[in-house]
Amino acid sequence: MMRKINRVNKSAGLNVISPKISGFLAIDKPAGITSFDVIKKLRKLTGIKHIGHGGALDPFATGVLIVAIGRPATRHLKKFLSGDKIYLAKIKLGAVSDTFDRDGKIKEVSTEQVAIGKIKKIIKRFVGEIEQVPPIFSALKIRGKPAYKYARASVKITLAPRKIIILSIKILAYEWPFLTISVKCGKGTYIRSLANDIGIALGCGGYLTELRRENVCGIDIQDSVPLDAIKSISDIEKFLITA
Repeated sequence: MMRKINRVNKSAGLNVISPKISGFLAIDKPAGITSFDVIKKLRKLTGIKHIGHGGALDPFATGVLIVAIGRPATRHLKKFLSGDKIYLAKIKLGAVSDTFDRDGKIKEVSTEQVAIGKIKKIIKRFVGEIEQVPPIFSALKIRGKPAYKYARASVKITLAPRKIIILSIKILAYEWPFLTISVKCGKGTYIRSLANDIGIALGCGGYLTELRRENVCGIDIQDSVPLDAIKSISDIEKFLITA
């Protein structure tokens, strides 16, 4: 038995039909594992090699991870990679991290509280088409090797800024030193870099402490299933998104 979510298929523009298991799962990825760990679990469970995801989440991040199962479905992953996404991000101000998140080496910068008015003014600078430098600790390929491998080996490399689009940033909560925002953005946006850049612009530093992806191409977190709920092929069939 398969679940059919018409709203999801319409928003993603999918048309995947296969007599075998083929379609998409919206997984609510837990913290502490990589996106590829999710893929490995599903490959082992199904015996299907052609499984991929539509945009990785950092190990500490949670939320919507779109997984394609079967060759017909994996051909449509670009729709998710290039689509808009919504994130819930918690930033700690007054300190910086070499990875731009809580997993890096933390250095305190300032204990002076920043006024909310200044934060609102600064955040407006980051809405629209902007240039963003990706984190050095990222999977971005440099000469065929992920950037984080150079960083871990203390090899200095320079990452070029890339044009990205941030559609909106909403302040949800602020109590020094923590700032919680909702970010709607286009492809290629690093929320870790955004947190770092906001901290620099405020003059106090900042790094990401929590990140949750709440929406991918119209597929909401409410449409997602916890990874630990997938224990069998019948579970996959139950939650499979098909056209």
